[in-house]
Amino acid sequence: MSEETKKEIGVAGVAFESRFKAYVDYQSPETDQVSRERDAIQLFSLAMVKVLFLLGENKHAPMLLGFIQTAMGDTVTPKGLKRPTIMAEGQSLIEVLPEKPEKLMVLRLIQEPEGRLGELTLPIGDEGHFYPATVIYFFQYLIRTLSEPSLFFLMLVLGGVMEYYEKIGKTNDIKALIDAPVYGFTTAVRYIEDERRRNPPPAAN
Repeated sequence: MSEETKKEIGVAGVAFESRFKAYVDYQSPETDQVSRERDAIQLFSLAMVKVLFLLGENKHAPMLLGFIQTAMGDTVTPKGLKRPTIMAEGQSLIEVLPEKPEKLMVLRLIQEPEGRLGELTLPIGDEGHFYPATVIYFFQYLIRTLSEPSLFFLMLVLGGVMEYYEKIGKTNDIKALIDAPVYGFTTAVRYIEDERRRNPPPAAN
């Protein structure tokens, strides 16, 4: 496919200063906050399912899924939406881009004529640590920076992705690379639309 038919919508960088410290940034030409945040959510979902696929059938894939589910439960609580620290003890997000990162993971959201896809540049070497860690650090970044409505939408999307893996496909199924994120977004949008029908806004006087 020619480069002219591809457009970069957004790009996230996860720069590891060390195994347990990373700097995360998301850049996009989109100026509308809601659209920008939805794009970041889409990139995260695409990156997550791609990493799960790359991890294959080893123990790291179910461990990452379990970690994400726990983080979701810590975010959507009976007392409302929270912004928890989901990283393990010793892990931290740093505020400054390292001059010489140990690893630099780049996640791109690409618009093509037939749809969007996530392109991941993930250097090799200790994939069992750095691939899941990339997802975790990006997830932590979104939990801290998304607006509250977008954070809730992210949780809905992830809930849909988890449902897909429970009922339809597996993490090592190549179809899941597209189908799981689509299912997640469809589930989230349907939930919001159903809530709006049940609780319509009051009519203007």
